[in-house]
This record gives sequence, C-alpha cells and structure tokens, in this order.
Amino acid sequence: MKLSGGNQSSLAALALAAAALVLVACASAPPPAPLSPSGSAAEFGARRLELLAPDLPLPPASGWDRAQWLHAALLLNPQLSEARSQVTAAAAAERTAAQHTNPNLNLFAEYVSAAAHSAAWVYGLALDFVLRRPGERALMIDYAAIETALARSDLTESIWSVRAALRQSLLDVACSRDEATLLEQLISARQTLLSADRARVDAGDIARAQTLADELELTRAQQRLRQAQARGADALARLAAAVGVPLAALDGIAVRWDDWADIGALDPAPVANLRAAALIGRPEIMHALGEYDLAEINLQHEVARRWPEVHLTPGYAWGGNGVREDPLNDFTQETALGVNFELPIFNQHQGPIGEALARRDAAGRHLLAVQAGLFEQIDRAERAWPRARAGWDDAATVVAIAQRQQSAEQRSLAAGAGDRSSTVSAQVAATEARLLQLSAAYDAETAFGALEDAYRRPLQGSESELVLAGNPQS
Repeated sequence: MKLSGGNQSSLAALALAAAALVLVACASAPPPAPLSPSGSAAEFGARRLELLAPDLPLPPASGWDRAQWLHAALLLNPQLSEARSQVTAAAAAERTAAQHTNPNLNLFAEYVSAAAHSAAWVYGLALDFVLRRPGERALMIDYAAIETALARSDLTESIWSVRAALRQSLLDVACSRDEATLLEQLISARQTLLSADRARVDAGDIARAQTLADELELTRAQQRLRQAQARGADALARLAAAVGVPLAALDGIAVRWDDWADIGALDPAPVANLRAAALIGRPEIMHALGEYDLAEINLQHEVARRWPEVHLTPGYAWGGNGVREDPLNDFTQETALGVNFELPIFNQHQGPIGEALARRDAAGRHLLAVQAGLFEQIDRAERAWPRARAGWDDAATVVAIAQRQQSAEQRSLAAGAGDRSSTVSAQVAATEARLLQLSAAYDAETAFGALEDAYRRPLQGSESELVLAGNPQS
C-alpha cells in the first residue's frame, strides 16, 4: 500500500501531538513545599488561643469549663490535625482507584536492509491497552473506600484519646489546686499548734518531745504542699499539650471544674446498655472489621488473578524501500495487533491465594482478640467504679465525724472546759479528713473516667455534645 506525502505529514503531526500531550502531562506538578523545623518550632511557640481560634470565648474571670477546653483541643491539637490529613489522603486514594488505566505508547525506529532493496529506516508506533479483569476496578474502589473508613476510625479514636488526656489533665489541675488550698490550711493549723505546744512546754505542761513531733508533721505538710503544686504545674503542661498550644498560651485562663469532687452527682446507671454497644461499635472494633474487609478484597483479587490480564497492543509502521528517485511513491506501511497474557504453566497462583487466605484468617482472629481486650477493660472499669464510689462514701463519713469532733472541741473551748491545743488538733484532724475525702474523690473521678474510656462515650459533663456530634475541622 502506498502512502502519500499528505498522509506522512498527518502521521508526523499525530506523533508530535502525542509527544506534546505526554510532555504537558509530565510538566504539570504541584509547587514544592519544603519544611523548616526551626520555623515550625517558632510558629508553635508563638501560638495563642485568641489568635488561632477567635471564635472561642474570651477567658471569663471564672475560667473555661470542660466543654470549652475540649472545643479548643478539637480545633488546635496537632495530632488531630494529622489524623484529619490522613483521612484526606485516604479519600484522595479513592479517586486513584476509580481511574481507568492509561495506554502505553511505544515509538520505535528500525533500520532494515534487504538483498533486493537498498537499506532503509522504518518508523512505527504501538499502543498497549490493558484489559483489566472483570470486577477488578470495583474491587479497588471498595478497597480505597474501606481504607478511608479506617482512617476515619483512627480519627475517632484519636479524638477520644485527646479527650481522655484533656479530662485527666483538667482533673489533676483541679485536684491539685483544691489539695493545695487544704494543705495551706493544714500548715496554718499546724503552725498554730506548734506555737501553742511551745507555750505549754515553756509552762511545763508537756514534754519538749511533743514540739519535735509537731515540727515533723509541719514539715511533712509543707512537703505535701510542694508536691501538690508540682503535680499542678505538670498537669498544666499536659493540659497545654492536649489543647495543642505551648504552656504560655494558657496564661490568664483558669480551669473551671468546681464540682469535680461531687462524686454523688455521678451516676452511670442510665447508660448501662453502653456495654453491649461498646463491644460491637468501638473504633477498635470498626478498625478490625475494616481490616478483615481489606483481607477479603485481597483474597478476591488474588483469586481473580488466576485469569490472565490481557494486554492488547495495536501497532502501525511505515517506511521507504531505500533511496529512489520518487520515494513518496515507494512508501510502505504495515499494521499489527498483538495480544499477550500470562501462561499459568509453572503455577496456578495458589501461593498468593493461600497467603491471602491466611491473612483473612488472621484478621478474623484479630477481631476476637480486640473484643477480648475490650471485655477486660470494660469489666475492670465496671467493677472499679462502685468500689471507688464506696471509698468516697467512707471518706465522707470520716469527714462528718471529724467535723463533729471539731464542733465539740470548739464548744468546749467556748464554755471554758477545753484548751486551745485540743481545738487546733481537732481542726487538724478535720482538715486531714477533708484531704482524705479529696483523695477518695480523685480516685472515684479517675475510675469514672476509666468507665467512660471503656464505653468510649462521655457519661457526664457538658462536652458530651461535642464528642457525639462530631468534631470541627482544623
């Protein structure tokens, strides 16, 4: 078949156009975004709540409650920002999975010499089309969608982890603050008692050893105060980390959780059905189910690979029959169609299929292992809470007895039947009883928080709506 000069020009233009399209596709790329550790560190150090989240309320004189702190953490916590970016990246992979495979273009030149003709160049092009197996694209789309769901499950778990860390740090701040207040009262009472006993030693009423005991107890109370203040400082640092700002950004914003020690107001009884819901709906369960679904898709993919993937390769070549007077009229062309696929001679893909089966079995057993761990966590939390509540009730009884004793000593002193030292000793005993109750309240709040962690649901508090309704994007 002869090819005219116009046809040659059309073919050349077609080849140039294809090459230009390839170059344009390769040239378009997102701009670089280099990272600077020193710059990001300086940026984080300069974070301030009012600048990063202007929609947050201004710090009132009484401070922020738990819901306001959680709102700030959902907006600013870097770990949550990273988890959200992982969701975005997983969702972007869904677009990739839905794409059709591009054909490959092969341009070639061949130098041909024959005995009957002069040597000549032959030029050609070929396209390689991949005919994917039936249902393979749908499997890849499902796979990408499940990975997005897994990323969302991880984000949900990250949100709860931030909430749990925030709650614990707020509890530590509030407890250490109240404990420091009581310890300051205890120190004042012990100083008064030491002064009174020294006066009694000078009067010869008691031995000097009593003042040494008073000094020892005073020193212990002062040490306990320093420890409580240290715990409070550490809790503030952890609070800043949970929110996602440096410690300096918390200046001027107090923690408002005045009723944290009111354990009698905590009652998880209305949500007893959350045990069953947690055993089948916690993020770890959803993640394990997603991993099993991925293993199932991988198995289907490996089974489908028993059927060959066909590559369809149409080609076209043209060239002259050597150097002649009229090369345009002595131009030949040829077309070809190639088909290639794998021959299952040495194996029938049973090895990868067996691996996929084993991974699916492992994913199923992982689900059972996760549920077993949840059973343990929920059982321990459900049994620890009543004991901690009972301990707080016992401490409240001790406080009531100590207060009655203090009142009796004060009445005796007012009636002239007692002495100052006995009254101060009763005051010290009452303060120690309140410290005991404070410790019991802390243990009970911690046990209640563990119960919330086991259910992955706030059981009390104004931040319930934020956690259950979703989370703001950063």
